Amino acid sequence: MSDDGSQDWIVVVDQEKLDPEIARQTVVKYDPLNRSGKEGGFRVEDGQLTINQDKVMGAHRTAVKRYPEDGVVRMVRLEHESGDPVHQFGDNSFRLYDLPRPDNDAVVGMLGRNGTGKSVSMQILSGGIRPNLGRFDDPPAWPEIRREFRGTGLQDHIDKLAEDNVDAAVKPQHVERIPEQFSGQVEDLLKRAEDRGNLSTLAERLEVGKLFDRDISELSGGELQRVAICSTLAKQADLYVFDEPGSFLDVRQRLRTSRTIRDEVDAACFVVEHDLAALDAVADRIHVLHGDPGAYGDVSNAMNPRDGINQYLDGYLESHNLRIRSDSIEFDRSKRSRVEQNRSVTSWPEMTREFGEDGFRLEVDEGAIHEEEVMGILGENGLGKTVFTKMLAGAVEPDEGEPPEADISYKPQRIEAENESVQAAVSKHVNPDKKSFQTRVAEPLNLDPLMDRNLTELSGGELQRVAIAICLARDAELYLLDEPSAYLDVESRVELGKTLKRFARKSGKPVAVVDHDLLLVDYLSDRAAVFTGKPGVQGHGSSPQVIDRAMDSFLEEADATFRRDPDTGRPRANKPGSQKDRSQREAGEYYEN
Repeated sequence: MSDDGSQDWIVVVDQEKLDPEIARQTVVKYDPLNRSGKEGGFRVEDGQLTINQDKVMGAHRTAVKRYPEDGVVRMVRLEHESGDPVHQFGDNSFRLYDLPRPDNDAVVGMLGRNGTGKSVSMQILSGGIRPNLGRFDDPPAWPEIRREFRGTGLQDHIDKLAEDNVDAAVKPQHVERIPEQFSGQVEDLLKRAEDRGNLSTLAERLEVGKLFDRDISELSGGELQRVAICSTLAKQADLYVFDEPGSFLDVRQRLRTSRTIRDEVDAACFVVEHDLAALDAVADRIHVLHGDPGAYGDVSNAMNPRDGINQYLDGYLESHNLRIRSDSIEFDRSKRSRVEQNRSVTSWPEMTREFGEDGFRLEVDEGAIHEEEVMGILGENGLGKTVFTKMLAGAVEPDEGEPPEADISYKPQRIEAENESVQAAVSKHVNPDKKSFQTRVAEPLNLDPLMDRNLTELSGGELQRVAIAICLARDAELYLLDEPSAYLDVESRVELGKTLKRFARKSGKPVAVVDHDLLLVDYLSDRAAVFTGKPGVQGHGSSPQVIDRAMDSFLEEADATFRRDPDTGRPRANKPGSQKDRSQREAGEYYEN
């Protein structure tokens, strides 16, 4: 506990980066208990810094600050008295202090930063991990665990886990890895999973029937996502878990998937999602996970979706009287740049591209992008947005029309991780110590803690941040980013929006972004091009237009309306057929301004 008894502290150590001798001369030497002749909280054993967490107090900050390399030894102030951990992975490693509550009558949403315990919680509740109550070196048996949860809202579920009586159906986060685990046709995979007799209904609602004859290895990210969701919903289970079901899906598909989950699940269900509009649409209640990413995580009480999301954005949980973030997340849309008045950096004529006699055909109207502009690219999957960006980048030749002669830096949708360090990958394009790169890219994307790590070891969100940084590091006239929000949490998405806007304004270079997160696209875009048509058959890309008009056009095509939350300004999907939905359609305002 702290020196004044009002706060708890823990110390987190990166043992791989720790120099034991330096630790002895700094952290151990200046431990206030060691200096007073008492048995201290810090010592070096077998080349590692070990810590008696029960003895850590606020005065230990002086010793920790003596270690010369930032981030190797950290003191983290717990946000409130949190009691004993539900689970801990090892000495001085991640701790989880509570669990969300499953509810047979509700879809429960999970919202929080990456690294605060969402996936760990789901693994515990689905039976993949037995909670050790913080005793990683002497894990308790089930009878003791059951006693610990007796009288709580989790008692019944823990009892079922102890009796191995929880059948869980889990939709994994990384659907792109499914072809590594399964082979064969989609229909065979889904029929092996089905035991509820609802496959035909699911196939229609999730639009996977047309994929039945396809091989799993041939599917796109969005197709794999829909097949994975369909497979999960086809199983008979006591608990359903959907980890980021919106990834790779467009707005229409995300809303359709949310409604399907709500209608088809008849047991306890958890949904982990970073797209706030999709989470808002699917969840009956929300738990906010908070803490210090990678160090510890805690779980809020359940709240209705609007209150939960708004309090999360505000950074203050009212019922806990707890501030989880120093600043609120705000969406200031008022400062649109009149970019069309700036000098045109590059332009493109009308272009077409056809893939085979009976294949997909894309037609794109002429357009231009200007100095300081951030241009969104909106549209459903399968309408040619990625083909368009590749034509601009010179990776795909149009059949008609000449692509612009401009130096373009391109971040693709799918990112391949090479076997090299982040430092080496970034250094191919820019000096990582260059001041402009540090202030405009590295610092806002929090790149420095990743520099010594290998690309193959990074999480999806970490790899995404590195790919964005490399794209912006290149010397180019135009920067194209395809789905940069994938695997990023809410804070990272907002920081991404700020980074791209700031980069465009400070460098004078335009940025074009393909993404399905409406909040992000609305927040960062000055104008947007809208793609319409029939997915997989024919697509048409419009000339760039002001963002409000583009949003209306896009949502009319997607057959959805969105209102704005009066407190935060964030977009919220209207329930189809509701009074708000009908009135906005009648006014032709599919996206409330």
